[in-house]
Amino acid sequence: MDEVIVSPTVHLTAGVGVLLTSLGALAVTGQGVRVRRAFGRPEHLALVLAQVALLVQALIGIKLLDQGFGTVQKYVHYLGGVGALGLLLLNHWLPPLPAQAQTRRALWLAAASFAFVVLSFGVGQMYVRGGG
Repeated sequence: MDEVIVSPTVHLTAGVGVLLTSLGALAVTGQGVRVRRAFGRPEHLALVLAQVALLVQALIGIKLLDQGFGTVQKYVHYLGGVGALGLLLLNHWLPPLPAQAQTRRALWLAAASFAFVVLSFGVGQMYVRGGG
């Protein structure tokens, strides 16, 4: 893997993907709560897709750190990404709830995760632009 060089642009592109999949998870779970649907396949798939996007983003970030990029960034950028992933994983780790309550919990976790994603993306962009 040391021979593979990853451009920081790949991390930015993946970051936009994380923003979109996180927003999608928020929208799907929000729609489930709005129509009072039990937590089901659409919500589960939306959360899993957001988790996969976050994992890919983290792996790209680790490779960039290995290449010497991002060493001046504050920990809030790294913790924000891991925190976003942890919040989405909580939905699977916590004990199941009654049907609609499970969807509401998924919505709250998706919303909190999206907030972490926006924060991390913003901090990352601030450092890329030389603002920090």
